[in-house]
Amino acid sequence: MKRKVTILSIDGGGIRGIIPAIILNYIEKRLQKKTKNPNATLSDYFDLVAGTSTGGILACYYLLPPLQKQKQEQERRSRYFACEAINMYANHGKEIFNNKLLRYGVTTKKYPATGLEKILKDCMGDTTLAKTTKNCMITAYDVTERKAVFFTTPEAKKYEHKNYLLRDVARATSAAPTYFEVSAIKSIGGASSYLIDGAMFAGNPAMCALVEANKTQFKSRPNPTINDVFVLSVGTGKEMKKYDYSKAKSWGAVGWAKPVIDILLSASAEVVDYQMRQLFAVAGRSDCYVRLEPELGKAKPDMDDASDDNICQLKDAAECFIKDHVELLDAVVNRLISESLNI
Repeated sequence: MKRKVTILSIDGGGIRGIIPAIILNYIEKRLQKKTKNPNATLSDYFDLVAGTSTGGILACYYLLPPLQKQKQEQERRSRYFACEAINMYANHGKEIFNNKLLRYGVTTKKYPATGLEKILKDCMGDTTLAKTTKNCMITAYDVTERKAVFFTTPEAKKYEHKNYLLRDVARATSAAPTYFEVSAIKSIGGASSYLIDGAMFAGNPAMCALVEANKTQFKSRPNPTINDVFVLSVGTGKEMKKYDYSKAKSWGAVGWAKPVIDILLSASAEVVDYQMRQLFAVAGRSDCYVRLEPELGKAKPDMDDASDDNICQLKDAAECFIKDHVELLDAVVNRLISESLNI
């Protein structure tokens, strides 16, 4: 049986990225246990990894090629295990969202990007988009050209002006308005771009990933249709915060600045999930689309709350989801192993 193209899609959500990081770590550990391969990583089981904002950072992280020493000593095909992504959020969240460096005001950005940029450089070095271990698709929005941007591995390999340092791609996709300044990056070929968070149009990039897969020449299935793919979509926690009508009705541009980002993220995720479910149902392939979206529980929905207490609550939300969905997650693991064997 010809294998399906496997796709991993990860939503945006700031510090809430720790939720998909924990869930994906569980999946990776189960893959290692079931295959009896302690060096197995997520990238071994996905043909395409897509991400927006914090999900884009995770996608880049999972697809970093191993260092030469790792190749020789550990036979690894990825630089990091999924557990190391959790540590990135837990240990460095406060550097990214540094309350001591907050900048208040109507016209000023909220956080300087220096902390985020340092972490991305330390994690990703000078690896380029063209060197990812598997196909990658990261979203961003160009504010000068007024167009959606999709950073993809196939195009990076083909064109120098579309090949960027992976850390710059991660910086661009996470440049959320009102949180960080616009990202100014330059490709290996010298092309300049001025970009903001891809969540402005794709908080949930699953549909974008499906389209990208359709135009990609995978070795196992060139240009796969909806009948030829398996999609795992992971959210960053279901947003349940309600806005009071009596207050919201009098908000102007400043009052809406922060709520509109939260609403864009949750609304985008919900709409894309609905579209994906309908498409796969009509095709008779409902079993080939899995959406994992935990409840936030006691965690705060704010994308920038990197306090110790909130990080603990976000971890709890992810662990509770895993505990309540062991059968579903094991089914995903079994499916990924099955598809990897059907070559």
